[in-house]
Amino acid sequence: MAGNALTPDGLDTEYQAGKWDFINALDEQARQGIVAAWLVACDSLSSVLDVGCGEGNLCRYLLPHGLGAYLGTDLSEAALSAAAAEFPDATFQVADFNTFRPDDGETYSAILFNEVLSYTQDQAEQIGRYRAWLRPGGVMVLSMYAPARETSGAHKEIARAWDATEGPDWRCLDDLVLTSRSKHVTWKMRLVTPA
Repeated sequence: MAGNALTPDGLDTEYQAGKWDFINALDEQARQGIVAAWLVACDSLSSVLDVGCGEGNLCRYLLPHGLGAYLGTDLSEAALSAAAAEFPDATFQVADFNTFRPDDGETYSAILFNEVLSYTQDQAEQIGRYRAWLRPGGVMVLSMYAPARETSGAHKEIARAWDATEGPDWRCLDDLVLTSRSKHVTWKMRLVTPA
């Protein structure tokens, strides 16, 4: 597995110890706001699949805009328990995004990969697999941490994910680099739809 090899028990321990609390910090919110703005602008809020949703933080941004069905998946039961307590109208499911399969016939207006694509060995395979569950006109959001060192493994993972969403099968709706100067962190983000 690329990135950190996370296990459900390991993630639960990290969530309970507060390791992931930084996601709620002010300097993380611009990225969440961009994802929400994209979905609002594309009218893609009817059925959202948030892969690796953690505590469901994105719900906070989507609910005021008329979020329909929301399914958040994650490996951590602890994170999903917190999410379900805060967002009782959303659905949360323990699942590994490498093996997740929706219910038969289930499709989504938006599929979000918000900081999770580094946890697979084959970004292109997973993007292609999930594409089959996009509704006609649906969108896919990719957001990945981009370290300052351009030769890092993370940049290779980003390149593989971006390559997987280029060419005649995809249409790129927006592609941006977001840098938090206060946090000294950069993310690469992309909004695509099947061609």
